[in-house]
Amino acid sequence: MTDLKYHLALIAAVCIWGSSYIASKIALEAFSPLLLCLIRFILASLCMFLLRLKRERIIPSKRDLKYMALSAISGIAVYYALENIAVSMTSASDASLISAVYPVITILIGILFFRLKTNRNEVLGILMGVCGVIILTVSGSDSSGSVWGNLLIAFNGCLWACYNYMTQRISSEPDDFTVTYYQTMIGTVCFIPMLAFERNMRISLTPSAIAAVMYLSLICSLAALFLYNYGLRKVSAARAASLMNLMPVAGVILSVLILHESVTLKHLIGGSVIIAGVLLSARAP
Repeated sequence: MTDLKYHLALIAAVCIWGSSYIASKIALEAFSPLLLCLIRFILASLCMFLLRLKRERIIPSKRDLKYMALSAISGIAVYYALENIAVSMTSASDASLISAVYPVITILIGILFFRLKTNRNEVLGILMGVCGVIILTVSGSDSSGSVWGNLLIAFNGCLWACYNYMTQRISSEPDDFTVTYYQTMIGTVCFIPMLAFERNMRISLTPSAIAAVMYLSLICSLAALFLYNYGLRKVSAARAASLMNLMPVAGVILSVLILHESVTLKHLIGGSVIIAGVLLSARAP
């Protein structure tokens, strides 16, 4: 019970991240995908800059700065650019369920490129996760745009894995805030040249779109991260990873309640296979 507040902080962070697809779906009705990325992270960077004024300024080493840049490019710039494009093409419930396979993809990337040792449960979990994504992506009567959107969400799992492995290579000298600060700033700068690839740039300032952008910037990009880091003080990384399984559940429930999306048999089967694979990969062999 003494660690209850830390567990609640982790659960709150995961549920917030699960709701980000719904907020993105609302914001994309008024903003083009890449422009939304830039606006979202300009606001987040501004808040980080103001918070940093009251903190001790830690200058990272050249080695740490290199990995901060690599993680920011993969896990912030390219990741969120593709996420917004994908969410504009598919449903928020599909995106939420497919994101459940990200921990399994992280294991697979570690095996292939980072000499990560694995076991039978993790291999079976990878195979089940891939099967679940296939069920969500190619079954049913979805349009071709939805299929490509689902594939982009799945590919983002590779970028999320690269972000994790690059961030792990940063030394313990800079604190979590400093790492997040530099990653956010670098990622924001990367969005500026990306606007050259925006075909139909659009902006429409509606109350719901403004509220969604503020929610994405201040709640999903900042508050959730701080809650997650707070929870990690007393909760093991393994337990925190298991709580990430709540993210697709929260995403689907909120997409039904807020966006009135329907949950089909495809969602139930594909989502169950993905989550079962994640739980299996997290079990001890």
